[in-house]
Amino acid sequence: MIKTFDNIPAVSDKDTQGKRIYNDIEVIREADVDYSQLPEIDEENRTIEDFNLIEGADGWKKMSLVKYTPAATSEGSAGDITSTVTNNVTGTLGGDRIVIDNLLENHVGEGFFLRITDRFTGKKAVYGRPYSPMFLSAFSKRKTADNTSCDVTFSNESFFQPLELKTA
Repeated sequence: MIKTFDNIPAVSDKDTQGKRIYNDIEVIREADVDYSQLPEIDEENRTIEDFNLIEGADGWKKMSLVKYTPAATSEGSAGDITSTVTNNVTGTLGGDRIVIDNLLENHVGEGFFLRITDRFTGKKAVYGRPYSPMFLSAFSKRKTADNTSCDVTFSNESFFQPLELKTA
């Protein structure tokens, strides 16, 4: 039986301070995942194996976000009959570049899986699960005298929380 609730001890300010969170993010299109060979998920230990890819898939792509911008949020509320959950991962891509324009023009609304590596611990968190990817749902691009960048948001409405990538 999976234990679902334990004591939750306090942590220091170092563990809750946002500016210490400086991560690498990688994305893969859901269309590149081989759904005939789903990764094993260990719910008790909250781990997932890496995704198998279809032949000819592009593979994981790194998004170099402006430091300290990757943010993950999950909000939910219980209703009388159903509950709602919204998970978001946001970050800022710097500059005014063709690669950003191509992402926005061709992939908004598309499903992705995200791997976010914590640079302090080396642990990789996986956002999205088979049949429940994160969708490139929003962007805000600007080119001003003060800022040339694009905020991107990946989101889904699943109860699923991130899992740690199982390493060999």
